[in-house]
Amino acid sequence: MSDPLPQFEASLSKYFRVEDHFALVRSISHDTPEAELRSRFDTDLYVTARARYLIVKDNVVQRDKLIDLIHEEGKLTERVKMVMYFLFMFRDPRYRRFICTVLGRNHGKWDASIFSDTGSEFFPRAGGRKAFTNLRQFLSQTGIIEEGSWTAHMPDPSGWFPAAVQIASSSIVDAIARKSFLASPHGFLIRYRINALLNITPEELAQLEFGGTYEESEDLLPQIELPDADSRIEVANFKSWNRVAPSKRKRGLQISTTDPIAIERANSQHFLLEERIFNLCRDQRLEPMTNRLVDLVVDSHDTSVIFEMKSCGLAAIRGQIRRAISQLLEYRFLYRDSLRPDVVVCAVVERRPRGRLTWLIGYVESLGIGLIWKNDQDDKLNCGDATRKLLVGILPQVEDADF
Repeated sequence: MSDPLPQFEASLSKYFRVEDHFALVRSISHDTPEAELRSRFDTDLYVTARARYLIVKDNVVQRDKLIDLIHEEGKLTERVKMVMYFLFMFRDPRYRRFICTVLGRNHGKWDASIFSDTGSEFFPRAGGRKAFTNLRQFLSQTGIIEEGSWTAHMPDPSGWFPAAVQIASSSIVDAIARKSFLASPHGFLIRYRINALLNITPEELAQLEFGGTYEESEDLLPQIELPDADSRIEVANFKSWNRVAPSKRKRGLQISTTDPIAIERANSQHFLLEERIFNLCRDQRLEPMTNRLVDLVVDSHDTSVIFEMKSCGLAAIRGQIRRAISQLLEYRFLYRDSLRPDVVVCAVVERRPRGRLTWLIGYVESLGIGLIWKNDQDDKLNCGDATRKLLVGILPQVEDADF
């Protein structure tokens, strides 16, 4: 396999600080045309942010997991700084090479005293002395390097690296390499000799445990095991929906978990979709319920509606819709004794399938399953005519163009 590592060369201008790029990224609330950002921010600031951090397709900046994270945190926290650091260094071959071959030449451990060097040329024909001093300034702004003593302070990876992996994976073009990175970040960094990005040796990295991944993993579906001869879940244990937004949960180290439902519900876009559907139901005086498996279920007269939420980046739309279909059909079958005589199932996704994936809309609706998506330009929800017919007697708001 050829080198699958990203090749985004970005400028390290001393005129723009980490705080400036943070403010630009935080201003993005939905998929946004580049022209709009250029009109609101300094052109050079946007160009450097684009190369360092953003995913752009057809001149539109995609709201991705980095933007989700920044909105969740709300401010330039240590976690955000570390994710921005990793994403920038992971994407740019020049700085990645410097960190992994010069700074981390002790099997991945940094010799930060290099930053006191005033004579050596580390970036020939690639920015020269300016690139070196600007990198030093960037690492100082993120708090990774202490200026003056030139010592490194790399925070515990368990608090930020799982998020960095999810975000950085979108910058890997090769699908096989991307899946490899998500499945085993340890192995990927060691294989491509870039463990120095974490200021850590391969042996130390191999001993660390991180939380699981979702969306693009091969098997995200929850494990449902029943005794022999049973084909139903007798006790549904539904309760009122009252989940808290990820940004309001307690901070601290990210806990390792293998429960795909728990991991998925920790995503801010997943929560936003749940909250929108919850509010729609409450507006009709309906009481949305949830349990360990089912995101939302609501009863209206003789009908129960099951909603399965899926956040999804551009590369994960098809996989996430397929998972939603599987889960909805399983839940409808397994909980049949706890649901009303008529059952409607509905997938709610972060993005509308477009282009070569538009067929998914008709496919989902041909199965008798509703499909709702979030608009690209705002946080409102929308759907097709077939889904409106499924829900029109339950949620009258779906008669509108969006809701």
